[in-house]
Amino acid sequence: MTGGDGDTKEVPFSVTVARPGAQVVIAVAGEIDLTTSEDLKETFEEALEPLPGKLVVDLEGVEFCDSTGLATLVGINDRCGSQGVALSFLPSPTIKRLALKTGLSTLLPFASN
Repeated sequence: MTGGDGDTKEVPFSVTVARPGAQVVIAVAGEIDLTTSEDLKETFEEALEPLPGKLVVDLEGVEFCDSTGLATLVGINDRCGSQGVALSFLPSPTIKRLALKTGLSTLLPFASN
């Protein structure tokens, strides 16, 4: 991202993994876009080793998500489904709004928050 004075600004993004019990929690904050989606994919792949019984993707700190980010979330959903991992997304208001507008709210397993 470039500021008005030509300076490049760091895109705010963080992703952390916790392993409480038999589940894995991936907490994401900031912006999920073309620049950060690859980091999220890599973290997700690492979180599946060893394969957990349940994965929670906490998106409550996500302020922005583009189509690349939405595609990443769909990919996480598909992979968990094919490997028998119970998945739950904790959506931010931004993610909820995007999912409703795009029809993904019927596909992605959102937990009520």
